[in-house]
Amino acid sequence: MTGDRDPSVTGDRDATVTGRDAPGAGERLDPRTPLLGLRWLLPPLASTAVAMIVTGGRPETGALIALGITAAVFVLLTLGEVARWATTRYRITRDRLELRTGLAHRTRTVVPRDRVRSVDLTASVFHRVLGLAAVRVGTGQDRGADRLTLNALPAARAAALRAELLAGAATSDESGHVARFSPGWLRYALLSGWSVLIGLVPFGAFFRLLDVIGVNPAEVSALTALWSALAASPLLGAAIAVAVILLIGELGSVLLYAEAWWGYRLVREPSGSYLVRRGLLTTRSLTLSAHRLRGAELSEPLLLRWGRGARVTAVATGLPGKSEDAHESRTLLPPSPRAEALRVLADVLAHVPARDGRTAPAPGGESRTAGAPAPAETPRLEELRLRAHPRAALRRRVVRAAVATAVFVVPFGAAQALFTWWPGWAWAAPGVFAAAALAFAFDAHRALGHTVTPRFLVIRCGTFRRRTVALDRAAVIGWTITRSPFQRRAGLATLSAATAAGSGVYRVRDIAPARALALADEAAPGTAPGAFTPFRISPAPGERILSEPGHEG
Repeated sequence: MTGDRDPSVTGDRDATVTGRDAPGAGERLDPRTPLLGLRWLLPPLASTAVAMIVTGGRPETGALIALGITAAVFVLLTLGEVARWATTRYRITRDRLELRTGLAHRTRTVVPRDRVRSVDLTASVFHRVLGLAAVRVGTGQDRGADRLTLNALPAARAAALRAELLAGAATSDESGHVARFSPGWLRYALLSGWSVLIGLVPFGAFFRLLDVIGVNPAEVSALTALWSALAASPLLGAAIAVAVILLIGELGSVLLYAEAWWGYRLVREPSGSYLVRRGLLTTRSLTLSAHRLRGAELSEPLLLRWGRGARVTAVATGLPGKSEDAHESRTLLPPSPRAEALRVLADVLAHVPARDGRTAPAPGGESRTAGAPAPAETPRLEELRLRAHPRAALRRRVVRAAVATAVFVVPFGAAQALFTWWPGWAWAAPGVFAAAALAFAFDAHRALGHTVTPRFLVIRCGTFRRRTVALDRAAVIGWTITRSPFQRRAGLATLSAATAAGSGVYRVRDIAPARALALADEAAPGTAPGAFTPFRISPAPGERILSEPGHEG
C-alpha cells in the first residue's frame, strides 16, 4: 500500500533545509496581486444596486449602514492583501520548492521536487483581466499543508513554472491530442439531475437579498400582483411555476457546463501524464500524473444514459478524497456522446502503467519495463462480455421496489383521504410509482456484471448512476467478502477489492459466495491458482448457499 502513496514533506519537517537563508531570498508574487481583492466589492455593489431599484432610489438607513460596514471591511481586507504580498516569497532550487509567507505568524512550506505529482494552473476572470494565473502544486496527499499555492503569477511565468516542475510537460496543445470540446456536447447539460435545484437558486437568492436590505416582499407591488394571479388558479399557477423553475434550471445547467468545459482539451504529454485544459470565464489546466493511474471509470447517470451520453473519470492514487479538488482532478471527459467516452476510456486504459515490477510483452514481441504504458492489446470495454449475477440478486431488488412502493402509497393514500380537492387522476400515481420501481429493479439487475481481463478487474453496477470500473489488478491490495443478514438468507455475498486509488474500495455486489472466492482467486495478481480455496464459506443453520457458479439462481 505504501508503494502507491507519495508522502510529502512540509514546513520545518523537511530535513534537507538547513541553516538560515539570506534575507530577502526568493521571488515575490506579481505586484498586481492586491488588485485581486477588488472582487470582494462586487456582491455589496450588486446588492446596493438592487436596493436602489426596489426602493426607487431611497434605501433604508439599515441598508446604508450595511454598505458602510462593507466598505470598511473591504479596506481592511485590501490592507491585509498588501501585507501578505509584501511578506510572501517563493524560491525554486534544484531539489525543492519553498514558500514563505506571513507577518506576525510566519509560515514556511517546503515541497521536495521529486515528490511533485501535479502542477495545476487556474485563472479566474479577475486573474485573466490582470494577465495572471494561480499555480497549485500537489504532492498526491490529502492534507492541505501538502498543496502549495502561488496565488498570482504572470501567466507566462506560471506556464514556464509548470514546465520546469513537470519534466515532459506538453508545450503545445496538439501534442498527444486525445479529445477536444464540441459545442454539440452542450445538449448533455440539459440531462443534468440538478436542474430543479439550479432553478430554485435564483428565487432563494432574490428573497434572501430582499431580507438583507430590509424589504418586505409583501410591500413590493409587482410580487403581490404576481402572487394574486397565481393564487386565482392553483393548478395552473403550479404548472407555470414548475415550468419556469425547469426552464431556469436547464438554462443554468447549460451555462454552468459552458463555463466549466468550454475550450476543453485532453492532451497526453510525452511523460504519459494527462493534461486537461478547460474553462470559459475561469480557465483551468489540470495534470494527472501517469504514475498515479490505476484504471478508469465510465459513469452514466440515468438521464445522461437515456440521452446516450457518459463521462470518464480516472481511478488514480494521491487524489484528496471526495473533495471538489479531487473531483476536478479525476474528471478526464465531461458529459459527452457515449462513443466518445468509450474511445477516451480505451485510450486511458491502454496507457495505465504496469505496477507488478516485471517487464511485460508489448505488441511485436519487444519487452517493456514496469511503469511504461500498457500494451495496445487492452480490450475495449464495449467488446467485453460481463458475467451476469444470479437471479437471487434480482429478487432482492424487486423486494426493495415493493418496500419503496409501500412507503410511498401509505402516506399518499392518507393525504388523498384528508384533502378532497385532489383531482381524481391522482389515484393513478401509486400505480405509476410501482411500475417505475419494478422497472428500475430489473434495470439494476441487468446492470450488474463483472469480468477479469489480463490487466483489469471490470465491475459494473447501478441504475440511477451506472458505473463501469476497470481497475488494474496489480493495484488491489486486499479482498473482503461480506454478507448481510439478507444476503445470507438469499445465498449471496459481496466481494470488495481494496486499493489505494479512486474511492478506495470497489465492490462486486450480490454474487454467489463460491463465485466470490473464485473471482478473488482469478483476479489476484501473482497468486497460485486455488490460493483462496481454503477459505470455504460454510452455511449457517437455515442459510442458503449458491455454490455452483454456472447454475446460479
